Parts: sequence; C-alpha cells; structure tokens
Amino acid sequence: MREEESIKHYTDAECQTLFASLFPAGFAGKDVLNEMAPEGWPDSTLHFIFHPTLEQLHWERVQLHHNLQNWPWISKDRLDEPEPTLEETRADYQDSPIDTTREVRELVAMCLWDVFSNENDVVDPDGRLVHIGSWRGAAGFLAEQLNRETAEREYDYMHFYMGSFWVSERADLTPVYEMIFRRLKDRLLDWRYRLPRMHLIEFPSDRPDGRRSYELEKMRAELEQAHREAMDDLKHKPVPAIVIAYNNIYGVFPRGWPPWEFNERDD
Repeated sequence: MREEESIKHYTDAECQTLFASLFPAGFAGKDVLNEMAPEGWPDSTLHFIFHPTLEQLHWERVQLHHNLQNWPWISKDRLDEPEPTLEETRADYQDSPIDTTREVRELVAMCLWDVFSNENDVVDPDGRLVHIGSWRGAAGFLAEQLNRETAEREYDYMHFYMGSFWVSERADLTPVYEMIFRRLKDRLLDWRYRLPRMHLIEFPSDRPDGRRSYELEKMRAELEQAHREAMDDLKHKPVPAIVIAYNNIYGVFPRGWPPWEFNERDD
C-alpha cells in the first residue's frame, strides 16, 4: 500500500478553490504568459507544441511506428507495416494560425496534469494531498476548470489525458513547469515525483480458469519487466524537464528523484 493512501486528501471544493487562487486570471492570463513566454507567444519555442515543423511531425510518426512495432501485444499482421515516409507526412501536413489564448491555456492544462497526476503528488504542509483525481479523473477536473473559465462545454477528459506525453518533444516545457511550481511554492505546497508505471486492471471472477490465471501472471510479469526497463533507460537519459523545473524553483530535487535511489532507500 502506498503510504499516501492513509493521508487525507483535499475535497473537490478545496481543489477548485486552490486552482482559483493559483490562476486568478485563468490558465491563459497575462501573468501566466509573461512568466512562461516573456518574449511573446509567437516568438517562444513553446508555440511549436501546437505548430510542429514538418520534420518534427515526421520524426514523431516514425518514433510512434517503431514503438508500436516493439509493443508486446501488437497484432502479428501489423509487424510488416512499412515505416511512414516523409512524402506521406508532407501530404498530410497543414499548419494553422496561432491562437495564443487557446494554446496557452491548453498547454498549461497539459502540464498541470503532469504535475498533479501521472502518479505524482502535490502535498500541503500538513501532509494532505491535493488530489484532483486519477489519470482520467485529473484530466476531467482540468477540462471542467477550462469549461468554467471559457463558459463553454468545449473540453472533456480526452483533451488532457496523458498530459504533455504526445507533444513534450516539440519544445522545452521547463518554463511552464517553473511557472506552476513557483505558484505551488508561494502557497507552501510541495511536490513528489514518481516514475509512471502501467497497472493491470483485473476484473473479478468466481469461476476458476487456469488459462486466465496464467495469462494474468504473464501480463503482470511483462508489465514489471517493462517498468524495470523504463527505470534503466531513465538512468541514461537527461533529467526530465519537470524535475529540472522543480529544482530551479525549490533549490533541491523533489522527493522521489532519482527513483532508483529512492526505491532502494525506502523499500
């Protein structure tokens, strides 16, 4: 059991009150924009999150193709699918005009999901967790925040589920995380890092099934192996932008980083 399961959580009302104080002018307020893109949104590299270059988009498609090819549960008939070509990407590529307000608020919401969800924790001085929901629940909470801000039913959880996962390679998100952590620190809130991991959801059954049990154990072993490999890979990669941003604001690395040392200390 995670130690935080015995700790009290903020209520939904308290979470909404906190977010109103964190962003009094909204997720795309001038104060937010001035902090994370003082040079102006069109001149900030952050705008590439929504306006990737042709080369960036093609690189992402190639990486996705390779990742799918290595996915343990991929269908065998998809293993021979060819890698996307630059010509195919160019045929689909179409940029759109910059919409500063929309892009800023959506990027902030993505990065808030990274901070408050993704198995990470925000905690107050009394040890209470600012828990805005599970992966899906947190995305829904942020969508509702923006729906109230825009007075429209424009967003749902799918807009922010997985946070910045799909676009984080397009630009350095450190300034966005710094903006968020600066606000958390001003309110005496702290943050704890955890390496995300996939969990197996098992539906109960009152019927014994040897093959089902075997498949479940096999999947558990595969997920555990994938987590160990992700941990090993992390040792050889640059420190994540979200951890760097925390260090820049708080002056220390967050509890939980690096995860391999943290696990060894606390197990």
